[in-house]
Parts: sequence; C-alpha cells; structure tokens
Amino acid sequence: MKKIYLLAALLMIIANAKVSAQQSQQVDPVKVNITVDVDNIGDGHFQVSKTFNASQWENYQRIYGSNALDMLKREMERSLPSWYLQNWNYHDNPVEHNWTLSFDALGVAKINDDGNWVVDVGQKKPDITKISDRNYAMTYTYTSYGVLTQEIWKINLPGGASNIVQDKDAFGKAIFTYEMSPGRKGARMIFLIAGALLIAAGAVAYFKPDLISSIGKKNKVIKPFTVVSSQAPPAVVTPEPPASPNIEKQA
Repeated sequence: MKKIYLLAALLMIIANAKVSAQQSQQVDPVKVNITVDVDNIGDGHFQVSKTFNASQWENYQRIYGSNALDMLKREMERSLPSWYLQNWNYHDNPVEHNWTLSFDALGVAKINDDGNWVVDVGQKKPDITKISDRNYAMTYTYTSYGVLTQEIWKINLPGGASNIVQDKDAFGKAIFTYEMSPGRKGARMIFLIAGALLIAAGAVAYFKPDLISSIGKKNKVIKPFTVVSSQAPPAVVTPEPPASPNIEKQA
C-alpha cells in the first residue's frame, strides 16, 4: 500500500515538474512597433521596428542574413497591397536584437463620396486607444508559423484633421474618417467640376463630331502672304526728238 502512495506521489512530482518546465519555456512574443504619420495629402510615412530575444535574433539572422532589406520589402508589399511603397531605409542593431525599417506609402488616406478622408486600418475589432485628438494606438496579437507576434500601431493623423470618427467599413474592418480643410469641400467641388466638363465634352464629341473639326479649322493659322519690300518705281525715260536739220547751212 505504501508503495502505491509513493508511486502516486512520484507521478505527481513528475507532472508538476513538466508543467513548470513548459511554463519556463514559453516563448516571449515578438514585438513589432509600427508608427504611421499621415500627411495633408493622404500619404503616410511608416517606421517599423521589431525586437527579438537572443535565440529569435539568431534565427532571424540565419534566415534573412544580408538579404534582409529585399525580403522585408517583399513582405511589406504583400501585407500592404493597396498602397504604393517607396523610399526604403533599413537598419539593424545586433546588440539590442532589433531592426528598423522605414518607407513611404502613397494613398494611405483617401477621399470618399461624402468628401471625408478615410484611413483603412484593415483589421476587425482592433484594440484602439485614443492618445489625443489626432493620435491613436492599436494593439494586435496573432500567431504565424508557430510564432506569437504582438503588433503595436501608432497612427498620427495630420494636424489639420477635424471631426475624427472611429468607424468600420462594409466588411466590418476598422477605419478612421475625418475632415480636413480645404480637402473636404474644395476637393469635392473640383471633382464635380472636372466630372461635369468631361461629361459635356463626351456629349459634344458624340452628338456633334463635326463641331470639333470645324473649330479646329477656324483656329487654323493662315500663313500671311510674302511681303515684298517697297521700292521706288523705275524712272520713265522719254526719248528726245531728233534734232531738225540746219536748213540754212544746207542752203
């Protein structure tokens, strides 16, 4: 009987040791900090930094090596397909086990049909914290290829933004909408005028195609005649009558 109790106690000790070992071997999440500064024309400047522990850093260097910039560029272009990315800059710090990547993204904010600017976050139900009227933080945690990753986004809207609203699109993804003078009314009026002019030009070209050609003919430049410099007309020489014979001398 005592042997049974001893065996049970030994099994419990072994089980607790395994649990403790598993807890101590839990991998720390890879931390990614992303800062997005949106300017007045809707473009964004990204700065991405990623921090590893010692073993994760060794694995990163083994996989990426000297091709880190090219591989990270491909990853960013795949993860941000809606924007055109340019002006890349990469720097790593082996001592701190991290790297920093910066680039510009064109068209981060776009104007919708209502004339408001829209920034698409691209995530459903993110944990968003309002830091100030134009500055927001967002935390997003996920597992990819068995690696736990924690992303912390900081979104800085332009200084001229007003009436900022956290909303969601038709697919349930988080978006920010805001107004910015003169972007709202000015841009909308420009688009309306340009659209009206295009429609009018198309109607004229369809119903009266000869009108455009006739206008072109009227506006055709006619070359002037060659101007001849004025000169004095030649003098008319009147021939003198022949001299009459001298009758007296003949006589």
